[in-house]
Amino acid sequence: MSRPSNLSRSNQIIVRRIGLKIHKYLFENDKPIEWLSFKAGVARSSIREIIAGRSNPRLLTLVAISKALGYPTLAAFFVEIEND
Repeated sequence: MSRPSNLSRSNQIIVRRIGLKIHKYLFENDKPIEWLSFKAGVARSSIREIIAGRSNPRLLTLVAISKALGYPTLAAFFVEIEND
């Protein structure tokens, strides 16, 4: 995962919005990061970095996370981010 500091300001905002969406889902559904880690097959530390907006996750990581959160496609996950 690359560091967001290497990203443009607009891309940093997108990375933060992804993290906030994941955090919001976990909070609203009373699920711990460990649950998402197990369900998505992604390391807890990676999920924590994504939620904190400190990492730019890879595409396949986002696919795994979005499916674990119940989205049928990554596009549906991004539509929700845009609508928030």
